[in-house]
Amino acid sequence: MPKPNYNKQFVRDRDSGGDRDFGGDYRNDRRVTFKPSGGSRHGGKFGKNKDWSNAIRSHLEEEDIDMNLQGGSGKSFKKNYGKKKGNRPGSPAPGPRRLFEGPTGWYKVSIPFGEKYDKSFLLKLFVENVAPLSFWPISWHSNGHTVFFYVDDQKVAQKLLDLDKKVQLPNGFKLLVRVQPGTPNVDMTSSTKEKMKLVMAKRYNAANKALDLTKFHADPDLQARIHFLIKLKFCYVVFCVKFQDCFCALFKPIVFIAVLDIIKENIPDMEALCLNDNKVSVFGFLKNVQKSIPNLKILHLGNNKIRDLMQLDAFIGLPIVELFLHGNPLCDKFKEQSSYISEVRKRFPKCMKLDGIDLPPPISFDITEETAIPETRDRFLCSPEGEITVRRFIDQYFAIYDSGNRQPLLEAYHEKAMFSFTMCYPYGLGKDKNVAWLNWYQTDNRNILRVPDIDRKCKLLKQGQLSVVSFLQDMPETKHDINGFTIDLTLYTPQMLCLTISGMFKELKTGHKVPPTRFFFRTLVIVPVGSGLCIANEVCHITNATPEQAKEAFKAPSLSAPIPGTSAPPSTPEASPVIHAPPVMSPMLDNNTKQEMINQIALKTGMNMEWSIKCLEGNDWDFVRACATFDSLQSQGAIPAEAFMK
Repeated sequence: MPKPNYNKQFVRDRDSGGDRDFGGDYRNDRRVTFKPSGGSRHGGKFGKNKDWSNAIRSHLEEEDIDMNLQGGSGKSFKKNYGKKKGNRPGSPAPGPRRLFEGPTGWYKVSIPFGEKYDKSFLLKLFVENVAPLSFWPISWHSNGHTVFFYVDDQKVAQKLLDLDKKVQLPNGFKLLVRVQPGTPNVDMTSSTKEKMKLVMAKRYNAANKALDLTKFHADPDLQARIHFLIKLKFCYVVFCVKFQDCFCALFKPIVFIAVLDIIKENIPDMEALCLNDNKVSVFGFLKNVQKSIPNLKILHLGNNKIRDLMQLDAFIGLPIVELFLHGNPLCDKFKEQSSYISEVRKRFPKCMKLDGIDLPPPISFDITEETAIPETRDRFLCSPEGEITVRRFIDQYFAIYDSGNRQPLLEAYHEKAMFSFTMCYPYGLGKDKNVAWLNWYQTDNRNILRVPDIDRKCKLLKQGQLSVVSFLQDMPETKHDINGFTIDLTLYTPQMLCLTISGMFKELKTGHKVPPTRFFFRTLVIVPVGSGLCIANEVCHITNATPEQAKEAFKAPSLSAPIPGTSAPPSTPEASPVIHAPPVMSPMLDNNTKQEMINQIALKTGMNMEWSIKCLEGNDWDFVRACATFDSLQSQGAIPAEAFMK
């Protein structure tokens, strides 16, 4: 049985804030009664239609707990259910959001519902709140109800971010501002390029041959202006807001390349270029910059974002004598000035001034007499005796190779010949829609850097004349530009000769409207066998021709110029198409091969079989030379009519 008057004493102690005895018997605690959920017969507060969540919340809020644990003084706290943590009493107010610097130093600002307000109103609002800093929006545009623009100053971007929900608009709403790192897109139109050309003409000093592109995107001629009258404390001040719709920042590759094109077309003799304060970080996109600015001697790249000297490799080869890099992150990587100078001179050995400081002369060997470098030649033949042999061998080999039937090449390869094949796409001209793909050659690519498996390497190596010629027979049909070959004979002895051949060929029957032009490079090790020559080892590499190479291919005349030491085709009317050339080592041709050559030259020239045989025999069965001789004599009218009677 409970003690008399216990419940009254418990309530009195609780209401007075007195200490509770937590160590007593559990039977002395408050009683709990469970009632049926179907509602009270008296219509109590836990009836059938009562909201349980509100009832429980009100019940819990009645249970005030004295957190002070003092005898009657102290503040009572209630649990705040359903409220955000940041709104709890006593919590510190959130501080201003801090904007960290982005990788490019540019920031994208978006104003939700900004399209509902006049542009001049927003510009004036930003000028007033950003002052005394200059406000310069770039690429102002809208998408739906949101207005977007860009700024290139972190302090300005931070001030704009601080305006978020701080400015009351005329319609009663707060201004919303969102800021994040970002750069505007570039649309390089003809009008934009014309504006750039005018600005560059203004900045070019013809007397010094110097072009100053410091902070090029901020040039006044690339901007428009709006003037505002703003009231300050004691006076009215006219503020000018600059905004720009065409974005011409040099750290954008498309803009930088357009600048180089303008320089190449209009001021190719430029010797000094200043690119300070353009937020440039990379130059890896530059190709053949030496052709655009071949005379560049002074290059200023101060206060940009270049992080590594490797980015300057694009300028290697230019005669740079003065370089300015101060203000770039790469300068902080070098603890010693000597290592900094050394790395710069590895790329620019003629540099004598770095960051405004004169450098000591580079250490070099004293050479009393200047040695003249030999002139470059398109071909090299180590032995005059091998010139005729090489030309005859190449003519016969590619005549058969382009004939459509390559089986006669069995006689051109040694019975134990070895053949290795590689392919790749030219650097910068990868596998895209505008490039003729090299899918056929990909399967047999034996590039040892791409094929790590040893068994696979051995399998791709063609061994034996049957294996080699079988592979060549399966390759696409071709037409080689023989007159455009580059030939290097690096070794010529009675026992062996080493020959490298490079040139262009068209790949026929590929399904393309225009046959693709390929580039090949072949290295041949040739040995004498019997009365002829055979290929003992060959390495063949095929790739796509570059656009420049494709333009120059197949432009040589039909009659190839003879190598010095060879006899030229006759030019007298009395000459006959049968010309007896000096004997030369050549692959032994069987009867089937000879018959194929007879049929081909008869089809090509229109002569009958008898005269076709005479033409080939007179040229020692050299198909290409026989065709050249026929073309020469036919143009002179020296071939009799009976040669065409069938």
